[in-house]
Order: sequence, then structure tokens, then C-alpha cells
Amino acid sequence: MAKKKSAVRTNKSAAIRSYKAENPDSSPQGIATAHAKERVKVSAAFVSTILSNDRRKLGVRAQRGPRAEASVENLLQAKKLADQMGGIGPAKAALEALAKLLS
Repeated sequence: MAKKKSAVRTNKSAAIRSYKAENPDSSPQGIATAHAKERVKVSAAFVSTILSNDRRKLGVRAQRGPRAEASVENLLQAKKLADQMGGIGPAKAALEALAKLLS
């Protein structure tokens, strides 16, 4: 016996894109979980593939780490900060306090 086609078919890729547009900070696992609650079966790997293909079509490349010169400059600035604050311990404590204030 043939299966009946459901009246409403869900375009999974479009659903993933619209959810990502509404929730830009969502991870692929979070998107898959949200769709599972709506009874749309997608895996986190499928979500990653859809989002990756979209980025590739737009020409967005993955960000690479900073250049060597920039990291050396950052290290020199960090050394100056540590010297001004009386060592690495106080500088680290100040940065951790700053991180708590910013979060």
C-alpha cells in the first residue's frame, strides 16, 4: 500500500536559514534541538553543512589567526602592562576582574 503524502512539507534548509537569521548566536546543535521540538528531524551535521554552504556561496571565508607581527606586538604590550601593574599575577587578576565586568 502506498504511503499518503502529507499536506504540508517542510523545507528543512529554509527552516534552518530562517532560524539562524532570527538567532544568529545559535550553534548547529542548538538549531537541531530547536527543530526537533517542532518535529522537524535535522542533525547538527546537516545544519553545519547548510550554514557552511551558505557562507561559501556568499564568499565568506573563515577568519585566520593574527599575523606573527601582530601577536609579537600584543606580547610586548602585555609585558608593558604586567610591568606597570607589578608583575604577571596582579595583571592577570585585573584582566579576570575586567572580564567579569564585561560579561
